[in-house]
Amino acid sequence: MTHEPTIGQRCHRIACVLRRGQGNPSENLIDLLADARHWCDDNAESFGELDRQAYQHYLAERNDEQTDERRMP
Repeated sequence: MTHEPTIGQRCHRIACVLRRGQGNPSENLIDLLADARHWCDDNAESFGELDRQAYQHYLAERNDEQTDERRMP
């Protein structure tokens, strides 16, 4: 059984990655996204398609989180 990280854990994870780079976290995110595009080019992947899939995952996670919050006493 795998345990998926919570949204808070995911936010913390990416914040740690973004703080490790040079400059501010927003600039580091821009660089990371540009690097991801280069990776896709080098590996014959569609950044746009992967981004669309990631957005669908994001929406599902946000919806799941809102449902979980409603269930909590």
